[in-house]
Amino acid sequence: MAVINVSAGSEAVLELYDLDANSAITGNALTAPYLQDITITNSTGVFRWQTLDSTSESAAATPATNQVSLNLVVDDAAFFGTGSNVDPGVVENGIFGISNAKTEIGFRAYFDGTDSGSKYVEGTGFISGLAPTVNPGAPVWVTPVTIEVNGDYTEAEVA
Repeated sequence: MAVINVSAGSEAVLELYDLDANSAITGNALTAPYLQDITITNSTGVFRWQTLDSTSESAAATPATNQVSLNLVVDDAAFFGTGSNVDPGVVENGIFGISNAKTEIGFRAYFDGTDSGSKYVEGTGFISGLAPTVNPGAPVWVTPVTIEVNGDYTEAEVA
């Protein structure tokens, strides 16, 4: 077993994609720039109940709440889009535009870069939680970003 060390030359990468009519990832990726941190949450829900004939609770799994949370330094093109009219989706509208329009997107979160053999999780969801901030002690815009995942994650490996 080996740990995935992002300080050893590989890096965590998040790519955002448009979806086709079948909700499959398509088109050019918008790579989240200046990624400061990323958290991939898979939180299975649990329904618990008690009965009078037992000293312990019973439990049943319910659907998971899946979410990807990150912080990044705001890049003008990635945040506001290119406006190029070449790609009418994620790249053109940017993170702010797809969040504001409530557009469902696809994503891939790579654990150790995008080279062959690298592992990633992918899914679809909606961008939320944008809150860009700037101050004299940190004079670049930084924002949290949350992807509210619609459904399950899929795990794969770069071919």
